[in-house]
Amino acid sequence: MQGFAKWFDGTMDLCKSAIRAGLEHGSLIFKVFSDFWVGAGIIISVFVILLAINIVRGGRQFSAAAKDPRCLTMCAVLIAANAVLGYFTIPFTSYLRVGFGFITTPIAAFMFGPLVGGAVAVLSDIVSFALKPTGGFLFTYTLCTGIAGMVYGMVLYGRKLSPTRVFLCKLLVILAVNIILNSIALSPTAGSGMLGILPSRIIKNLLLWPIQGIVVYEVLKLIVKGRIGYAQNINKP
Repeated sequence: MQGFAKWFDGTMDLCKSAIRAGLEHGSLIFKVFSDFWVGAGIIISVFVILLAINIVRGGRQFSAAAKDPRCLTMCAVLIAANAVLGYFTIPFTSYLRVGFGFITTPIAAFMFGPLVGGAVAVLSDIVSFALKPTGGFLFTYTLCTGIAGMVYGMVLYGRKLSPTRVFLCKLLVILAVNIILNSIALSPTAGSGMLGILPSRIIKNLLLWPIQGIVVYEVLKLIVKGRIGYAQNINKP
């Protein structure tokens, strides 16, 4: 296993170097995006636009869900589960570390819609940071989690569950949020800027895509099969 891990990491190092060489042509753009206020402006704009769209489309549904004790209880359980799952990570190699905290936001978004999914994601990030602080608190990163929650809800809520939909949704979140927006949020904290952290983030997130896609689909499938009572109506538009 150690031999495979060493070979795998070496191969990924070569891929990272190739990606960085290709991105060097846009170094000026990445330098601009590495500025905190530029990045904050982009992330806040995306968050506000998605929030406005979802308020217009599902504001009444969110208001009803926010008043439902069963919805609030489920969301509280998911936020607590996210905090606990954040402590567990399986390190296969330095490029492939599998955690399980990613599952709670898709569950909330699938069950209760984009606004609840975004709220659960934001609160989960805040609670997790409060319980286990790592570095400084970045509100831009927290907004990125909210964006991901809303995207999950916009693609999955009220729709027929299928592997294709889940995998495409997960790919959209990985490309738009995990790779682009999260890198913009984190780049001011890295001495090498966005260009320095982007290649490894591209590799790590794309490696996790099929793993997380399978886990999300299987968990959501269990939720669909296990619906009874109130749960039978939780995913209807």
